[in-house]
Amino acid sequence: MKHALSIFLIILLVSCSSSDKKEAYASKDYNVYMRGNLAGKHSSTMDAEGNYVFSFEYNDRGRGPEIEEKIKLNDKGSITSLKISGVNYLKDTISEVFDYSAEKASWKSTSEQGSAVSDGNPFYASVNSTLGDTELLIRKLLASPNHSVELLPSGTVNIATIEDVEVENKALRILEITGFGLVPSYIWLDADDRVFASVSSWLTIIESENNELMGPLLEIQTEKENAFFRSLAQELTETPSGAVAIKNVNLFDSNTGETLPNRTVVIRGNTIEAIFPDDASLPDDATIIDGANKTLLPGLFDNHCHVQKEDGLLHLAAGVTSIRDMANSMELIEIKKEFDSYTSIGPRIVTMSGFIDQKGPFAGPGLTITNVDEGLKAIQDFKDNGYQQIKLYSSIDPSWVKPLAQKAHDLDLKLSGHIPAHMLAEDAIKDGFDEIQHVNMLVLNFLSDTIDTRTPLRFSAVAEHAHALDLKGEEFKSFVNLLKDKGIEIDPTVSFFEGMFTSKADEPDPQFEAILDRLPIQLQRDFYSVGLPIPKGREQQFKDSFQKLLDIIYELHINGVTILPGTDAMPGFALHKELENYVRAGIPANEVLQLATITSAKNTSMDDKLGSIEKGKLADLILVDGNPSENISDIRRVVLTIKDGKIFNPKSLYESLGIKHFE
Repeated sequence: MKHALSIFLIILLVSCSSSDKKEAYASKDYNVYMRGNLAGKHSSTMDAEGNYVFSFEYNDRGRGPEIEEKIKLNDKGSITSLKISGVNYLKDTISEVFDYSAEKASWKSTSEQGSAVSDGNPFYASVNSTLGDTELLIRKLLASPNHSVELLPSGTVNIATIEDVEVENKALRILEITGFGLVPSYIWLDADDRVFASVSSWLTIIESENNELMGPLLEIQTEKENAFFRSLAQELTETPSGAVAIKNVNLFDSNTGETLPNRTVVIRGNTIEAIFPDDASLPDDATIIDGANKTLLPGLFDNHCHVQKEDGLLHLAAGVTSIRDMANSMELIEIKKEFDSYTSIGPRIVTMSGFIDQKGPFAGPGLTITNVDEGLKAIQDFKDNGYQQIKLYSSIDPSWVKPLAQKAHDLDLKLSGHIPAHMLAEDAIKDGFDEIQHVNMLVLNFLSDTIDTRTPLRFSAVAEHAHALDLKGEEFKSFVNLLKDKGIEIDPTVSFFEGMFTSKADEPDPQFEAILDRLPIQLQRDFYSVGLPIPKGREQQFKDSFQKLLDIIYELHINGVTILPGTDAMPGFALHKELENYVRAGIPANEVLQLATITSAKNTSMDDKLGSIEKGKLADLILVDGNPSENISDIRRVVLTIKDGKIFNPKSLYESLGIKHFE
C-alpha cells in the first residue's frame, strides 16, 4: 500500500519539534494511526543520565518497525551520541550508532557508515529515525538563524513558514519543512513547542489524548498542500494556443509493435488531428517540435498505484499519463478532479479500485467489514461514487469471495485483489476473481492453503520456495490454462520483489539503483535496507526465487495470459524498471511497450481514446530520446510529455521536486 516504508521514513524525518530552553523534558505518549486505524505508539522521555529516550512501533499487516533510540545532545543542540536498535519495517534487525568527539563525527548503521570533520554544529539525520530525534532537530531549527540547519551526512533542512493556528480552542503552530522530502512537509507544535502531531491520510502520529483532532488538523494542512500544488500546476502546465506538430520523428505503432520512421503528428486541442509522412505540409498556426533521433509513443500506463498529489509530477515526468489506483482513501475522488482540472499536475486516473478487507489484526489500511452484507453495501457505495473495480484483500473470509464477486459483476465492476489467506488462487478464480495483484500470489497457489498469507509469510514463503517451482510440470501448465481460459489478468509488480529477495542491508534497492544519484541525498538513504531477513547461506536461493518470478511472467506472456505492467512503488521510475524486468524475463521490448500502452488501454476500456497514436484519439503522447523498442532502457529518457494536449517538460517537473533529469 502506497510504498508504506518510504512514506514512514519521509514523514518521521520531518515531523517534530521541542522547546529550545534547557528545561525538563516531559514524557509524552503518542498514538500512531494508519488510515485512521490505531496501529502503534510512540513515547519520548529523558533518563537519569540526561539521555533522550524514544520508542516507536506500529503494525502494518504484520510488518512495521520496532525501534528503541537513545540520544545525547551538545550545547549547540546537535547530537553527540546516538544508539538505535530494533527491527525495520520488514522486521530485519537494525543497529545504528553516531558519535561526535574531538571534532570528528562518525556513524554506522546496517546500511551505511561514514565520518566527517565537524565543529559539532551539523545535526545527524539518522537512517532509522523516530519522532524523537526529529523533535530535537526542530528544537535546533527554531533556535538557528533563518531556521536553517546543516545535516550530516549532507544536506540542509529549513523551516519555510510558521503559522499560529487555533484548532478547537487549542493553540497550535504549523511548520512547513523543506529539505527532506520531494515536497514540503508540515509539522504541528503545541504551545510549548513540543510536537503535537504529524498528520497525513496514510500515517498519523498524534498526542494520545488528542486523537479526535486528526480530522481538523488534516483539513487545515490539506489546504496548504493544495495551494502548493496549484502553484506548481500554473507554473509547469503549458496550453498551446494553436496546433502542435511533432515532425521528423520515429512513431511507435502500439497496434503492430512496429516503429515507423520519419512521421509527423499534428495535435490540435486535446486531439490527434493528423499523422502523415514527414515531407507533408503543416498547419500555418503550428508550433513545431523537432523529433529527430527520437521516438514518439503513446503515454504509458501504470496499472498499480496508490496515488498522492506529489506522485502526479513524477508520473508525468516519467511519461506515465494514465494510471489505475488500486486502493486509496475517498480523497482519491478529489485528487482525480484536481488532476483532470489541472489545479494539480497528474495523470489520468482511468480506474479507481475500491478496497475491502475483513476486520482483524492483519487488516489492510482501508475499508474493513465484519460480514458479507457490509461488503455488499461497500461495493454498492463504491459503484455510486464512480469506481470501476473492487479489490479484496488478504483477511477476507474465503467463503465471502463468491457473493462479493457476484455483487461486483452485477454492477459491471471488475473484481481483483490479493488471494485471501487460506485460499488458493485457483479457487479465488473459480469464485469470481477477474484479476490477481502481485506475482507472489500465483506462487502461493503451489505451496499450501495453510500459510497465513495475511502476514509477511506471503513474501518469505515465496522467497524460500519459488526457486523450486516446476514451470514445465503439469500442475503449473494446468494453472496457466485456467488463467487463460477464464481471461484472468495479472498485475505482477515483479520489481517490488527484487529488492526484497535479493538485496542486503548495505546495498541499494535494485529497483531504483539506476536513478539514486538523481535523488536528493536524504531520499537516497531510504532506498537501502529494503530486503527481507535472508538466512545465512541462502542468498542464492532467494535470488533464484526472484528469477523464477521473472520466468513465470515470461511463461504467462507466451501462453496468452494478459500482463498489466504496474508498480506499487515510487511513481515513474518504478514503471521503467518493471518494463526493463519484463525484457529481462525474455519478452521482446516492443511487446513490453504494447503491454504498457494499448493492452493497458484495452483492459481499462479506454482503447477507443488512448493507448495508440491514431487520428481522432486523445493527445496523450511522450517523446523519448532514443528507441525503447530496441533498447527498453531508453524509456527512461523522456524529454516531453503531452497529456490531453497540454505540454509538460520532464526536466522542469523533476527540478520542481529537487530531482535531476537524465540529461
